[in-house]
Amino acid sequence: MNTTGTSALAADVLADMQAVADAAAVGTPVDPEVVRRIRERSERVQQELVRRYGIREIAVDLIRHGRDEE
Repeated sequence: MNTTGTSALAADVLADMQAVADAAAVGTPVDPEVVRRIRERSERVQQELVRRYGIREIAVDLIRHGRDEE
């Protein structure tokens, strides 16, 4: 696994990914603290993407395009 450069994941992200995988493997719920951290990271990433690129409204265009092909 490449752990250098910008594609490397932080240790806390990897630990949370492992916790989710372990819970899924045995069929138990994910620890609420892990879920909280994942949601917080997700929200930060979403906010950064909106800040960087703005809101992209592509769903309507995709639906219209799909209807035109039928």
